Amino acid sequence: METFLPDAAVVATTYAMALVFLFAAYRHAGPIWLLRHAVITQGVDKRNVWPGEWGEMTIVSFAALAALVVIFFTSDVTLIETVREAPWAIAGFVLLATIVIWAHSAVTVRKARRMGRREAYVLRLRDTYVRYNGYTMCLFGMGAVIVAMLIAQFQHDGAAFAYQANLISNAFAEAQRLAGQGGSHEDYARAIAQAETGFSGIALAGKTLQSQFNPMFIFAGTLIVINIAINLTKMKGMFTGDAVSMTALFTYGPLVVIGIVGLGVYLNVYEVMLADSLLRLESITPPPAFGDWELSQRHAEMVVEMSNARNIFGFAQTIAGEGGGFAVLAWGVQAALEKISETQETEKVRLPLTKFRPDDGRTPRRRPAGG
Repeated sequence: METFLPDAAVVATTYAMALVFLFAAYRHAGPIWLLRHAVITQGVDKRNVWPGEWGEMTIVSFAALAALVVIFFTSDVTLIETVREAPWAIAGFVLLATIVIWAHSAVTVRKARRMGRREAYVLRLRDTYVRYNGYTMCLFGMGAVIVAMLIAQFQHDGAAFAYQANLISNAFAEAQRLAGQGGSHEDYARAIAQAETGFSGIALAGKTLQSQFNPMFIFAGTLIVINIAINLTKMKGMFTGDAVSMTALFTYGPLVVIGIVGLGVYLNVYEVMLADSLLRLESITPPPAFGDWELSQRHAEMVVEMSNARNIFGFAQTIAGEGGGFAVLAWGVQAALEKISETQETEKVRLPLTKFRPDDGRTPRRRPAGG
C-alpha cells in the first residue's frame, strides 16, 4: 500500500488534468462539435442528446480505473521506478504520440478549410484541438502506464522464474551425478532424495509463473468488465459505430496477447526446463533388482507428474491461478449477458434532423437577385 498510494496519486493527477482539458475543449468548441461527437437517442416522448464530453469522460475514467487495477496487482514494481528505469523509451512513446495527435489535428483543420468553412470556424476548430490534444495525451499516458507496468512486472517475475529454473536444473543434475557414483541402492536413494528437491522447486516455480501472468489476466478481466459496462448498459448509446469491433477487441484482444506471450514462455523457458529435468530424472530410474518398490513408486510418480505438466494444457493450468479464473469468469458473464441481450430489442441511434443542426460553418450561398 505504501508504494500504491504515490503511483495512484500520479494517475489521479493525470486523470484530473485530462478532465480539465476535455471540458475546456468542448466548452470552447461550442456547437461546432455537436454533429461530430453527440449521440441522439430516442426517448419516451422526445429525443435525448448526449454531449460528447460525457462519453469521453467515461472512456478516460475507465482508463484510470484500469491503470489503478494494474498498479495494485503489479506489487513488485512501481510506476515511479518504471519511469526512472526507462526514461528514454517513455519519452520516445510520448513524442511519437504527440506527433501523431498533432498531425491528425492539423489534417482535420486543413480539411475544414478546404471544405469552404468560414475562417472563424476553422480558427475555433484549431483552438479547440489545442485543448483537446491535452486530454488525448493524458489518455495515451495512462495507456502507456498500463503497458509499462505490465511489462516491468512480467520481466521481474521472469527473472525470478529463470533463477528458480536454474536451481531446479542443478538439483536434477546433482541427482544424476549421485546415482552414477557407484550405482548402489544407497546411491539411488540419495539421488531420488535430491530429485525431490528439484521436484518441489518446480511447484514453487509454477507459483512464480502464476505471479507473472496474474496481472495480465486481471487486466484482461478488467477490460471485459468495462466492456460489459459500456455495451450492455445504457452507456452504449454514447459509443456509436464501432460497438461490435469494441466488443471483439476488449474481449478477445487481451486474451490473444496473453496466449501469444504464454506460448513464448512455454516454448522458450518452461518446456525447456521440464524436458531437461525429465531427461535427467529418467536416467536415474532405480533398477528393479533393488526390490525397493517405494523408491520405484516415488520415482514413477515424479515422472508421471512432470510429463503431465510438460504438455501445453498442464502449462495453461499452471499459469491460470486466481487471475485466470477472474478473466474466465468475466468472459463467461459477458457471454451470458450478450446471449440475453440478443433476445431484446435494441434502441437505434438517430442523428438529429436538419432543424437541430447548428451552423456548420460553411460559407452561405448568395441568393440570386430578385429570388
